[in-house]
Formats: sequence, structure tokens, C-alpha cells
Amino acid sequence: MPDSRHLRRVSLPPGLSFTSPAPGWARSLADFDALAFGRDAWPFDLWVEELTGRRSVYLVVVRDAGGIAALPEIVAVGGVGLGLEAEILTIAVAEGERGRGIGGALLDALIERARGAGAQDVFLEVRSRDRLAQRLYIGRGFVAVGLRKRYYGDDDAVLMRLRLVETRVDPRV
Repeated sequence: MPDSRHLRRVSLPPGLSFTSPAPGWARSLADFDALAFGRDAWPFDLWVEELTGRRSVYLVVVRDAGGIAALPEIVAVGGVGLGLEAEILTIAVAEGERGRGIGGALLDALIERARGAGAQDVFLEVRSRDRLAQRLYIGRGFVAVGLRKRYYGDDDAVLMRLRLVETRVDPRV
């Protein structure tokens, strides 16, 4: 049974919406990722591979624009690898848009995708020095379960887990 304390209604600030990116978004997402993560950003080829794969779900938060545009303005991007043990693969919000609840709404939507695909747990790694992101994850029910030394080259990664399904251990075993 899912832990109802962590169920949230997913909502974005006015003027923003979720969309699922097609493979044609790979260049824009690679550019956005480079702005968000610098040297830790995923390269274009990896974005192409991820967007054409079937084991992950990606969501993009875009600014609603009137008229026709080739691609709307990207405000945030996130992805989750599916399975019994789902993994938040990436989550990033444009610098000028932080602090508006966008990251939380995106995380909630990714968790719901994982839950809907049958995940029992959701894992993620976060920089040990990124206290803001850690507070977001802890606020959603994630707990630290490990440390990966020098995962980012210049920083350790805190491994975190959110249990979606309570497991009961039979005391007779």
C-alpha cells in the first residue's frame, strides 16, 4: 500500500505546463542541461538515446506561449527510469525560475509516473553540497541511504530512497 503522506497534487505556477519531449528536443535539452549542470551535463548523443528509449520517462516544463513556435521555452526538465526500483535520472530548473515550486511539481510528477509503472522504491543521487535539493527530496519523503565518494569528480553523491510500497517482513522467517 502506498504511503499516503507523500501523495501530492501536481500543479505548476500559471503560464507553465508539462509536456513529453520527442527525440527532436534532444538538442534543446542538451543545451538546457549544459546551462543547468555545466561539465556534468549530459551530451547531445545521450539525450537522443534517452528520448528514443522505452525504459525512461521524461517531462519538460514549458512556458505557455501564444502562437506557433518550433519548440516552447524550456523552464525545467526531469526524467525517471522505470522499474521496481525507479531512479530519478535528472531534474533541473532554469536558474531564473527557481523558488516557485516548479522543481517540486516536476519531482511529484516523476514520482507519480514511477508509481503508475509499478515502482516500489524511487532512488536518486544528489550532490552532497546541494542542501537546497536535499531539502526538496527530504520534504517529499526521501531518506539518505548511502554515499558515493567522488561520484561527481568534485563532490560526493548522497544516495536517497523514497519507499512507495511498504514491505512487511514475516517475523517467522
